Amino acid sequence: MLKKNIVLIGFMGCGKTTFGRKLAKRYKCEFIDTDKFIEAEQGMSVQDIFEKKGEPYFRELEKELCKKISEKNGYVIATGGGIIKNDENMECLGKNGVIVYLKASPEHIFRNIGHDSSRPLLQGKNKMKKIRQLMAERIPTYEKNADVTINTAGQTVNRITNRMYERLKKYNMKKICVIHGPNLNFTGIRERGIYGTKTLDDINKYIIEEGNRLGFEIEVFQSNYEGAIIDRLQKCYYDKVDGIVINPGAFTHYSYAIRDAIASVQIPTVEVHLSNIHQRDEFRHKSVTAPACIGQLCGFGEYGYIMAINAIKNRAKIR
Repeated sequence: MLKKNIVLIGFMGCGKTTFGRKLAKRYKCEFIDTDKFIEAEQGMSVQDIFEKKGEPYFRELEKELCKKISEKNGYVIATGGGIIKNDENMECLGKNGVIVYLKASPEHIFRNIGHDSSRPLLQGKNKMKKIRQLMAERIPTYEKNADVTINTAGQTVNRITNRMYERLKKYNMKKICVIHGPNLNFTGIRERGIYGTKTLDDINKYIIEEGNRLGFEIEVFQSNYEGAIIDRLQKCYYDKVDGIVINPGAFTHYSYAIRDAIASVQIPTVEVHLSNIHQRDEFRHKSVTAPACIGQLCGFGEYGYIMAINAIKNRAKIR
């Protein structure tokens, strides 16, 4: 399921409904067309609403719908062309959505809707002139609000949909937070015979690249302070992180506070150590934090982090 809504904005006739349905099918989720939704609720077409009740009334309906949509997630939403006129609408839609601007030329729009008499704002003659005027007014707002811009000119619907799907991947990846404890910032400097020669930056780069390949967005965090690690664990709860990989360093052996933080956030967590702690000093053999985790991996160097990400991925599949 999508972690966020995908919200398609753009000028009337740019293909929001066509691409929205294609994306919803790809993601196996529900599709909402704001104009069609309002028409169904009001029992009349958008054109009739404009003619009988006026544009301000219609814009108020759009505003209320945007508020409702912002409370949902996992939808593909095609918006009416003028929904961006209200900053509050865009704030609502962007709160839990990725805003995709479908960019099209006036000529492209005219080819699509030049003979469509149902568009309230394009009534009468000189449609091309009206299209150019309206687009000139709205394009800065489309561009300002867009997280992703897709040019719809000169390609097939399927090719554009595929490009959109690829661009959106990073916005809907599950998220894993990798937390490094005390002295991990000195990896590559301290006790190289035990911890290796790679720096923490090298290890983080490797974790992020491999995590992305496995389909996860990776956030990394390091601190030498117990309280900062607890704060970061609690932040994972509010950020709705999907998994945590933690190397608590020396806190492993005595920090009941970190153990309680791991247990309290109720997020699948794997404890990782670069070295095999069970082959080292006796005080390192005991972990007070591992019982709050779904498992512990040690002795595999930086690859242990990737094993942990895979473990979280497999656990999610089982559930």
